[in-house]
Amino acid sequence: MPEDTRILIVDDEKKILETFSLLLEDLGYYVKTASSPDDALSLITKDTFNIVFIDQFLGPIKGLDLMQQMSEINPELYYVVITANGSTDLAVESLKKGASDFITKPFFVADLIKSIDYVSKKRELDKQKKKVLLTLETKVNERTEELEKIHLDVLSSLAQAIEKRDLGTYGHCKRVSRYCDMISSVIALENKERHYLNIAATLHDIGKIGISDFILGKPVSLTYKELHDIRSHPVKGVEILKPLKYLEPALPAILHHHENYDGSGYPYGLAGENIPLLARIIAVADTYDAILSDRPYRSAANHDEAINELIRYSGKQFDPDIVSAFVSSFPDAMGQKDFLAYSF
Repeated sequence: MPEDTRILIVDDEKKILETFSLLLEDLGYYVKTASSPDDALSLITKDTFNIVFIDQFLGPIKGLDLMQQMSEINPELYYVVITANGSTDLAVESLKKGASDFITKPFFVADLIKSIDYVSKKRELDKQKKKVLLTLETKVNERTEELEKIHLDVLSSLAQAIEKRDLGTYGHCKRVSRYCDMISSVIALENKERHYLNIAATLHDIGKIGISDFILGKPVSLTYKELHDIRSHPVKGVEILKPLKYLEPALPAILHHHENYDGSGYPYGLAGENIPLLARIIAVADTYDAILSDRPYRSAANHDEAINELIRYSGKQFDPDIVSAFVSSFPDAMGQKDFLAYSF
């Protein structure tokens, strides 16, 4: 429809501009003209157009080059190249560079109308195509999110099943996730990072699926080989989860949650800020909950004892800033027992 089509004609022949702008305006089209590249660029920054008729030869600059400049300003423009050189090579080059149509001089108003009609239909088809693609993309994203949630639910159930095997740790991953969330609130972690921190905290011990029940429940000191098996669980966890590409941002936190701030941890002996931030957060939350839990080889400690232990090893095993953030995250007005009941 003419009222929906806004046209810019760019040509250095003023007679062409005057003649065809008047004819198109009489037919109900909105038309502006430019006799130089600078005028054309100025107009598209100030006004809205759908179709640009652009002469290929505009003095020092070619129409195709101007077309590229205009597209950088407004990617939604559609172009019709006008030229006295009606060669096949130029027509092909024009279409390759983004022109929708190509007309040669001399031309008549009927040629313009035909080109406007063709380009308008192309614009409409492109709009419909984008709409369909957007709808498909939305549905794919929704389905992907649904599948990811199913995967995470299954993996979370698996993590809880592992906790039942590892005596004294049932509910550990959920609690660690909660403590990590407390820390992330204090340090103002971005939502995206908090999302992957939650996943990593929930699944950080998933690699223990490959550790025997005998080792997990052993009430006395582990042998060197048994200790090596236990310390392999971060690597095994990453190996299990690696095929799920959407979990990739969470894997470094799982892999390095037993690294120590002073470089004495495992599996790679990373130190300081070389340890991923999310892993440093999990390390503090994981240790706190471990201290508060009964284990085959020792009884559970209380909140104050756990906090004192974190502070004692701050700067050695733990990032001091993370320890400080965790300590400050506990409500002062309620006891630890009440806090646990309130949170879980």
